[in-house]
Amino acid sequence: MQARFCTQCGAQLAPDARFCSTCGAPVRVTSGGKRAPTTPTAPTPRWRTLVTPMNLVLVGSLILLLLGGWLFYQATRPEPITLESIPDVHDEQGIPFPEVPRISVEEAKARFDAGTAIFVDVRGSREYAAGHIPNAVLIPLPDLDERYRELPKDAEIITYCT
Repeated sequence: MQARFCTQCGAQLAPDARFCSTCGAPVRVTSGGKRAPTTPTAPTPRWRTLVTPMNLVLVGSLILLLLGGWLFYQATRPEPITLESIPDVHDEQGIPFPEVPRISVEEAKARFDAGTAIFVDVRGSREYAAGHIPNAVLIPLPDLDERYRELPKDAEIITYCT
């Protein structure tokens, strides 16, 4: 007698089996009441079950959404700040940023010596280590918004960067 195999999973079937004992698939019956012989078939590749029209639509939609987001970001991102984009404004004596209030070196020293002012160095730590006003507090300019509360409220703050 010829061996029979399940058409779904390829397992060998018992001679009088109505269902596959491995996967539970029904066994086909011929018109004469006898079970139809079956030949083993290869299982369906897993990729075939994943590649469905619905999955293709979902993946395509995701790609379009990501592409649209990237294009929107590219169109709306601000231009980077460069040295060329900062206006180079000087007054008649050649002092940059004339809108920033200034005092003379002599006046700053007098206020510091009187104890009514403190110096804040807003340069980086390397520049500070290379040389700074004695007893000056180092608060680099990028950190000033976060650290200004460390400064005394009753003293005049004199910042310097050169």
